[in-house]
Amino acid sequence: MNDFKTTKEVEYDTKNTKRVIKTLKESIRGMTITDVAHDLKLNRHTITKILDKLLIEKKVNYDEKGPAKIFYSTGTNKFVGRVDQGKFDKIWIDVFKPKYPGEQQFVRINQTKHDHLIRASSKFRSVGAISIKRKNLITLIRLLKNIARDEFKLKV
Repeated sequence: MNDFKTTKEVEYDTKNTKRVIKTLKESIRGMTITDVAHDLKLNRHTITKILDKLLIEKKVNYDEKGPAKIFYSTGTNKFVGRVDQGKFDKIWIDVFKPKYPGEQQFVRINQTKHDHLIRASSKFRSVGAISIKRKNLITLIRLLKNIARDEFKLKV
């Protein structure tokens, strides 16, 4: 019997994606695209496409160190919800468990916008994200409640 792959499976390349995630989870300090490509013996452009998709899904993140981007796994997360701001503007809310000992759980709020120039199945790109540590969550909720009540005259 023939095994057929769907278009999404072919485009997303799930086998290599799992390898990239595993490699980044095992890395303590993070890795550049070139480092990941070298370790997995894959083309740098393939790794770039996979990391772009994983960035949108918030499974990896990066820090810029000079001209290089150092990618790392964001750890285990749980999708909580999505707020549709409009047809092409969405806000995603996730809860992340600590990756390293001593870290706190945090909530990540990520905004994505539709990009008509992207030729992938997911045409949304991240335009900004914030992380709120567990200890600061109540303060943020109070601030938002005050803004809703005082500035927008909403009953909260």
